[in-house]
Amino acid sequence: VPRDQALGRIGGDYAGENRVAIGQMRDGLGPVAGRHGLVIGGAPRRLRRCAGCAHHSGPEDHGKTTHPPMPARRHPNSRPRRRARARAHAHARARAWTAALIGVAALLLGPLAAPARADFAAGWTAFEAGDYRLARNHWIPLALAGDLDAMYDIAALYENGYGVARSTARAIDWYRRAANRRFAPAQFRLGQMYAFGIGIARDPKTAPHWYDLPAQQGYAEALFNLAVAYETGVDDSPDIARAIAYYQRAADQGFAPAQFDLGRLYAAGNGVSRDIARAVALYREAAEQGFAPAQNNLGYMYEKGIGLAVDTDEAVRWYRRAAEQNFATAQTNLGILLAFGTDIRRDYVAAARWFRAAALTGDPVAQANLGLLLANGQGIKRDPVEAHAWLILAAEGDANGAAYRDRLANQLDEREIAAAARRASVLRKEIKTRTPRPGRA
Repeated sequence: VPRDQALGRIGGDYAGENRVAIGQMRDGLGPVAGRHGLVIGGAPRRLRRCAGCAHHSGPEDHGKTTHPPMPARRHPNSRPRRRARARAHAHARARAWTAALIGVAALLLGPLAAPARADFAAGWTAFEAGDYRLARNHWIPLALAGDLDAMYDIAALYENGYGVARSTARAIDWYRRAANRRFAPAQFRLGQMYAFGIGIARDPKTAPHWYDLPAQQGYAEALFNLAVAYETGVDDSPDIARAIAYYQRAADQGFAPAQFDLGRLYAAGNGVSRDIARAVALYREAAEQGFAPAQNNLGYMYEKGIGLAVDTDEAVRWYRRAAEQNFATAQTNLGILLAFGTDIRRDYVAAARWFRAAALTGDPVAQANLGLLLANGQGIKRDPVEAHAWLILAAEGDANGAAYRDRLANQLDEREIAAAARRASVLRKEIKTRTPRPGRA
């Protein structure tokens, strides 16, 4: 492929042009590694700690894994948890006041509470040490006695087969027990299981019911998933105004995926008056929390000067932050800037590295650009056969990739073309094993 016919920005606003992340980030996740567009499913997460213990993970931990999705957890300092603790503290003050009046109630309450929390903490220590069976032994008596955190964690153990034979039926039973007592995380998890058919018949019409219950308690992930349901259509009847209201409520709690999607709607003027400044602000709020799609979009705004002064350095910085979380769109966007940018020092070595990372997720634009660098020996050893293999894959998802595949094929002999086809088959299998499946991050 002659260097003066470099692939560069492969025509129009789609392939070669850097792209924004689009679509709803689903299942209440934070930053998600993987493809742009719709991202569904939940990443495996740690179990739920009691109120005073740590964290709602994610990438929100965002690695890829073969384990089933673990239920969503909340950070103890998130607003719903702070409200829960505030309610708990209010109840504690009421009990203390009653004890002062009655004289003996405090003596009875104290000894009862401490051992239960000690048992829960012991179970958590065992879980973190990888002794899941011991964790279950600590938690099952608490769960049977009605401890909501223990009930939730027993359900998660069964769902994931940690220390017990995996049983989604038993998991659902324990989630339902906690959900029936208005425990928001369990209600939310049941909504996810109905939405994605995890251990139960997929029922997108029932899922909103289970999302609505925790949403009434202000549970941000549930508010977000309801927003997605209304935007995409409950019973095939989208309600953008209602979706925006739920996105806003979740965004007001600082929930990054909601901030991102609300920003997306403001940027497009979908259901609201178009407001680029508001979109930029929302993207920035989510980006500063580490949410990769928002970081990508903020980089795009800086690159294109949309609502912001053009600043290539800032574009690179935000693309890089998202790319380092394995967000393929940002990896491709960063590679395009580094390889073909006009107001930046080109770095073909780094560009090739980012294109390869995105290409292995199945991104056809990254595959086409990687094929170009391989064909031209830019930033990477020249290898026409390997280049043609990547262009074969790119052609399956991008017309511009097909044009460059055919152009390079004219320079190869039959033996080389056959070798490239075999290599493409190997790469296709590798990509299939790396690409997240629905229900996983």
